[in-house]
Amino acid sequence: MLLGVAIIFGLVALLVSGAAQAASTKCYGVQVYPADDLTQAASAHAAGTTYCINDGNYSVASNIVAQDGDTFSGVYSDSTRPWVSTSTAGHIFHTLGADKATIRGLAISGAVHNDACEPNCGRAIGGGGEDLLVENVRAYDNENQGIGGTGNGLVVRDSTFDHNGNADSANDGGLVSAAGIKSVNSMYIYDSRFTDNYWAGVWCDIECGAFEVHDSLFSGNGKVGIDDEISSGPALIEGNIIQNNGALSTANRHTGLLIVDSRNVDVYGNTFGGNVEYGIEIAETNRNPGIGTVSIYGNSMRGDVLKGCTISGVTCKRN
Repeated sequence: MLLGVAIIFGLVALLVSGAAQAASTKCYGVQVYPADDLTQAASAHAAGTTYCINDGNYSVASNIVAQDGDTFSGVYSDSTRPWVSTSTAGHIFHTLGADKATIRGLAISGAVHNDACEPNCGRAIGGGGEDLLVENVRAYDNENQGIGGTGNGLVVRDSTFDHNGNADSANDGGLVSAAGIKSVNSMYIYDSRFTDNYWAGVWCDIECGAFEVHDSLFSGNGKVGIDDEISSGPALIEGNIIQNNGALSTANRHTGLLIVDSRNVDVYGNTFGGNVEYGIEIAETNRNPGIGTVSIYGNSMRGDVLKGCTISGVTCKRN
């Protein structure tokens, strides 16, 4: 019964998150319109300002620099969010040093990277900042990541990340970075979609700490849908649809959910199917903290293979 409920909630997340969420027609703050320079507007006001980004297209030449407590909120009445794009900026919304910022109701695309700044560029949103909240955003066609390099406490709700990353940003000087979202700090993801990102959908790496993914869709990501790597957790992955990932031939793994050298992970109530090599892959590569206290239970595999249940510290049941 619990598994059936989880699948239903996952399907609801898929349907609801597929388009822009309920249009936002009210915003109280600094009103910004397509004829305005959004980067200049953000630099002209003190920290803690709310920017009401009215419907239309905004092209920015350089990073929009967020400050502590800033809110960037799209204002629109149809089915499409205001669109903020670039062909030159390494970050569209640069959150370095900006704690408790909020970005909502926007489509964000086109962030670029190059050999001088990689892997810390090519991001729609990121570069730092604690307790960043991202709601009802579509981040797509950014050369590296939809969100990347944020501080602790990232929360993402009701958002879509698609077609982020490319072959160059996937291998920056030996570092791999392309993803819908990648962080080495804590993050919490709810009711969102990750489709057709070049390398990974969501990636917790190198002791990201608390890592939760709930009721979200992962499909068509080149290497892996969700990657929990070299982290002590706790991690909780539940109620997600994780299907048809891992088709990128040059990737080193081809998996729906990858848990590698990580501890304190609970995985339950997820629906798999059509992932190229494994639905769930648990692996050890002799890096700290190593595999331990990993529980995989109550998932619907839909014909996918579950690998790694015989590793010490792993429990698999009722899958």
